[in-house]
Amino acid sequence: MKSDLTIILLLKDRPEFDERIIKFFLKNNYNYYLFISDGSKKKLNKKIVDQIKNNKFIKYFKFPQDKSYHIFYKKIYRTLKLIKTKYFIFLANDDFLIYKSLYNCLNFLKKNMGKGYIGAGGTMLGFKCLRDKKGLMRMSNFINIYKYTKLDYQNKIKRFNTFIKNYNDLPRNCILDRTVMLNIYKHSINLFDNNIEFKDHFTNLFTIIQGKIKIFNKILVLHETHSENSEGNFRSKIILQTFKNDNFFNDLSIFDKILSKKLKKKNYVVNKYYKYVLSKHLEGLQLKSEPSINDIKKYILKKLERKIFKTRLKKKQYNNKNKIDKNAMNAINFIEKNIIN
Repeated sequence: MKSDLTIILLLKDRPEFDERIIKFFLKNNYNYYLFISDGSKKKLNKKIVDQIKNNKFIKYFKFPQDKSYHIFYKKIYRTLKLIKTKYFIFLANDDFLIYKSLYNCLNFLKKNMGKGYIGAGGTMLGFKCLRDKKGLMRMSNFINIYKYTKLDYQNKIKRFNTFIKNYNDLPRNCILDRTVMLNIYKHSINLFDNNIEFKDHFTNLFTIIQGKIKIFNKILVLHETHSENSEGNFRSKIILQTFKNDNFFNDLSIFDKILSKKLKKKNYVVNKYYKYVLSKHLEGLQLKSEPSINDIKKYILKKLERKIFKTRLKKKQYNNKNKIDKNAMNAINFIEKNIIN
C-alpha cells in the first residue's frame, strides 16, 4: 500500500545516534517512507548502508556538508523536491516518533483535505538516557519542550497572534504538506544568508500564516536532550552573533515586509515580533531614557549573553513519569527494551 508520508531524517554528524534511529525505524515502520538527508562530514557507515540498501521504504542521499545554515536550508529544499509523498515530517537522529500519534495526525489530515489544514502534530517531550543500578539504560528526566498550542484558527491573524505570543519551533515538528513547505523553503533559502534566527523564525511564521495546523495534546516526538557540548548549545552561540550582524536591521525589514504582506497589514509583523520575541531579551533592563538603535542592539546582546549561557544553571522541573500518556509510555518501554539496551 502506497504511503502518504515521508519521514525526513536530517543528519549532521553525531554518528553515535544513526544506528539507533535506523533500528527503531526498521522495527516500527507502518509502510511510511524514510528519506535520509545526510549533511554530515562523512557518509553513513557501511553497516547501516548494508541494512537499508534493499529496503523499498528507505532512500539515502548524501548532500554537501552542512558547513553553514544557508547550506543546511538548501539541503532541506532539495530534499523536499526529491520526495514524492503529499506529507512529510522532519526527524533528527536523537528523536523518536510515537507511531500511534503519528498515525492519528496523518489520518486527521487525510480526512480533512480541502479544509485549510497544512499540517498536524503533537507535543514534544525531552528525556535523558541514564544507567540504573543494574547497568541498564533508562529514559528519565522527562521535560516538556513544546507544549500544546492551538494553531487551527480559521483566521490567519488570530493564528499568527496566538503563535507569536507563545513562539517556539513546534511547526517544524509536525506532519506538513510538502507542496506548501517547498514554496516556503524556496523563499527562506535565499534570505538572511547564514542568520539562523531569522531563517527559522521566518519559516515558522510563514508556515503559520499559510494554513491551519491541528495540534493534538498528545506526545508526538521524544527528543534526547544533551550536555553543554551539544549542537543546540553551539547554535546558541550562532544566535548570539545575529545581533552583532551589521545586516540585522536590514534583515528585520525584509522579514517584516514579506510576512506583513502575507497578512495584508503593513508593519504588523515587526511590531508583534519585537513585542513577543525580541523584547524578551530586554526584560529586566532598566532604561533611563529612550534608547537609540545601537543601544537596543547592545541591550539585546547583553541580555542574550545572560539568558543563553547562564540559565542552564537553573534547576529544571521534570515530569512525573506516571503522567506521561499511554502511547508515549508504550514507546518508552519499547525503546528501553529493544533499542538502547
